[in-house]
Amino acid sequence: MADGGRNAGVDGRAARWAGHREKRRAEIVTAALSAIVEHGPWASTEQIADRAGVSRPQLYRHFSDADDLYNAVAHQVAELFAAEIVPVLSRPSGSPREIISGVVGTFVAWMADNASLYDYMVVRAAGSAPGRRGQAADMRLQVAERLCALFTAYLDLLGADSRHADTLAFGVAGMVESATVRWLTVPGALDQEQLVRRLTSAVWALFDDVLREAGVELDPDVPLPELPDDPE
Repeated sequence: MADGGRNAGVDGRAARWAGHREKRRAEIVTAALSAIVEHGPWASTEQIADRAGVSRPQLYRHFSDADDLYNAVAHQVAELFAAEIVPVLSRPSGSPREIISGVVGTFVAWMADNASLYDYMVVRAAGSAPGRRGQAADMRLQVAERLCALFTAYLDLLGADSRHADTLAFGVAGMVESATVRWLTVPGALDQEQLVRRLTSAVWALFDDVLREAGVELDPDVPLPELPDDPE
């Protein structure tokens, strides 16, 4: 009985310590996000540690190395992105133009508000081991796969060939992302609203082309029929 009590005490302390470590890691990741916003995508571990209120050696008590810290931060950025984009890709309603504008507008707004965080994932992943995927690529994949499910559902509903959905979805995801990154990097004559409107028209043209090939003509401003079940 005595041994059982001692083991329970040790296990309890271990659990509390593990909980404390996870809490501290989360706090440091939050501090890292703030440091990246302030200092840009090349924010150093020293700047992150300073924002977290710890020394650099103390920071590495919670992360095994710089890659571990990068992965934790990138994962949190991807979670923040998903929280914004997933709801607008889940059973949307309205006209094609309204749906497309909602998705594109949400993406562009998130990128505009979080450019440093996105750049952090891109530039840090560029220096990673060959073959390792970056979180930015995973974000793009997440959007493309959800678009594919959505396009498949609508093409099936409208009597068009849903085999085009995959190519269409990945093409749209890449186009919108690259155009938005270019707009953020080299601002041109378009403001944010105009960019969203231009990209919305481009996405609709691609979708409309697939529909017309199947003999289906839609007015982009007339509400689409409700999907029969969840496209996810």
